[in-house]
Amino acid sequence: MRFLNQIIDYIKKILSPLLGLWERVNDRTKTIIIISSLCALFIGIGYSYIDYEYYIYGVVPIVLLLLLLYYYQLDKVLYLIALLTPLSINMLVSETTAMTLPTEPLLILFTLVFSIKVLVDGKYNTKILTHPISLAIAFYLFWMLITSFTSIRPMVSFKFFASKIFYIIPFYLAIIPLFANFKRIKTTYIFYAISLVFVVIYATISFAQKGFEFDECFYIMQPFYNDHTAYGAILAMFLTITSFFIFSKSTNKWGRLFYIALFGVFLTGLILSYSRAAWMSILPAIGIYLILKFRIKLKLILTVLFAGILFFFAFQTPILQLLEKNNQDSSGNIAEHISSISNISTDASNVERLNRWACAFRMFEEKPFLGWGPGTYQFEYAGYQKSYQLSTISTNAGNLGNAHSEYFGPMTESGVLGMISVIILFSTVIYTGIKVYKRAQNKTEGQLAIFLTMSLVTYYTHGVLNNFLDTDKLSIPFWFFTAAIVALDIYSQKLERI
Repeated sequence: MRFLNQIIDYIKKILSPLLGLWERVNDRTKTIIIISSLCALFIGIGYSYIDYEYYIYGVVPIVLLLLLLYYYQLDKVLYLIALLTPLSINMLVSETTAMTLPTEPLLILFTLVFSIKVLVDGKYNTKILTHPISLAIAFYLFWMLITSFTSIRPMVSFKFFASKIFYIIPFYLAIIPLFANFKRIKTTYIFYAISLVFVVIYATISFAQKGFEFDECFYIMQPFYNDHTAYGAILAMFLTITSFFIFSKSTNKWGRLFYIALFGVFLTGLILSYSRAAWMSILPAIGIYLILKFRIKLKLILTVLFAGILFFFAFQTPILQLLEKNNQDSSGNIAEHISSISNISTDASNVERLNRWACAFRMFEEKPFLGWGPGTYQFEYAGYQKSYQLSTISTNAGNLGNAHSEYFGPMTESGVLGMISVIILFSTVIYTGIKVYKRAQNKTEGQLAIFLTMSLVTYYTHGVLNNFLDTDKLSIPFWFFTAAIVALDIYSQKLERI
């Protein structure tokens, strides 16, 4: 051991002049030296592989380029991931493991490189870590981690927890400092939106080739989005935020035409998605805007909500009887399709959703505090189905997925605190968005904050009926919009009072 230490000391002594010289070199020169050295190394070693036709070696420069890009150009990597996300495809990489390519490997690598960079540099804005939204996320993740240890399927839960980390670190913790320049918020939005346009065009053409038959609308967006509900959810979010750029005073004439075109594409996609939850999710977002626009008092809003709740419980029997009389199933006719929202008797989608919720509550009653473990609902709900609640699309094996709710899913998997952590997070984001809107000296920044909030509210509303935060398609814009609100809160100039 002493001999090894002597060797290390000797090497340090020899290299100390070079290390001192390296410290005096500026970052640009360092980058040139590193790239030149790697290119020379690649050419030198690669020459010997040509004779053996070992072509896999050609991947090495791509990997090295990515590593350099990750370390020195984090914003460019995030733009790249945002651009690729709508076009990513879920593929089996083994008999038991699926991965979304190419985004998930890029996210995992980004998380590792960024974490190492922060540890080495020892620099990160503590205002971000202590922000109320960050604290709400910390509680959300902390309780998820605790219930992963107590999970009935620990490996499933830890993988589920890890997937959350791989979304939150890149598109929340890493991206907030970049958003100190607010123009990067728009840039990230544009990269995602452009790819999303291609998906909408692809889905619309596919739908047209099938004669716009209603039964075909559920899967026309594959392989990019699993089904019409996730597709509709992302379109509702981007339709809302695109509205801001159309009406923003900072948008020039040609920019406004560009955003109007985007709005038209997203609106077409949303209509043809036939996602009732996505259509309805727009209404609460508009409601928030009208409340702020006309300065409706919180006291009046709470009074109306409380009165509505009392009315429902007072007349729940006749209301449920009325709903049960609705036999309008999903339809290609938009008016009939909207009418089918309240059909809880024969509409297969609605009945199956009620079946999943009923299973979730039965599972919750059995494990109310710690739950079954994150990500485990889909493996356990089969035994909690009741024959009289099954729909025409139910399976006895219970292999159709999750709890169809961003609220009931965590309630089942992480207990009551799991559900509370989600509600706290969503509520904190809404409060912060409204606060930034009221306090921002720059009206454009305030308007951006409230439209980002409205976009997230479309998902919070949709989240009552579906949950997609375990996918890159929704998680990346979800956390990116949340990060943008935090950045606006931290970096924008504020009025002294609301």
